[in-house]
Amino acid sequence: MGYSCPDFMKLILTLLMILYIVTGCSGSTNDRIDSLKWFKTENIAIDYGMKEEKITKENVIGKIKKNGETFIFYKKNLPDGLGLGIASISEKNGQYAWYKVDQDILVKKNDNEAYSPEINWDTKTQSGKSFTVYTGITKDQNISIKTPKGIVKPDIIDKNSGIYFYIESTKAL
Repeated sequence: MGYSCPDFMKLILTLLMILYIVTGCSGSTNDRIDSLKWFKTENIAIDYGMKEEKITKENVIGKIKKNGETFIFYKKNLPDGLGLGIASISEKNGQYAWYKVDQDILVKKNDNEAYSPEINWDTKTQSGKSFTVYTGITKDQNISIKTPKGIVKPDIIDKNSGIYFYIESTKAL
């Protein structure tokens, strides 16, 4: 019994999607964790991460500690405009590592002078803790952010770029 062309194409497409899912998702986070470079101090790990991201100390907007985790937020020029990057500093056995799991987020397009709306996304640290990040660009130094836990103020607003951010633990309310 033979397959008709549309049935055969559906079968091939289904198999390719399964292959993509299996190979694309298998251990990518574990691979990233296994390949972390560990250092004696947090500052050395941060310096290493900045070199990896090709940024300088002037690009670092803030260092925030939330729910036992340390986060580094930095601005970065992306091909389409200004971006925000985030990394967490992992600690294990007295050693520290720069851990970046998310792509940089575009907060302002090159061709758009208007300020961006609020952007939020979920992220996880190397230790497995979950957080939601809220960001955008503002001219107002006194803005509020609405989260599932209530109305909050940004952790930091960068005066030069107007990038603001707030990070909140997403453990059970």
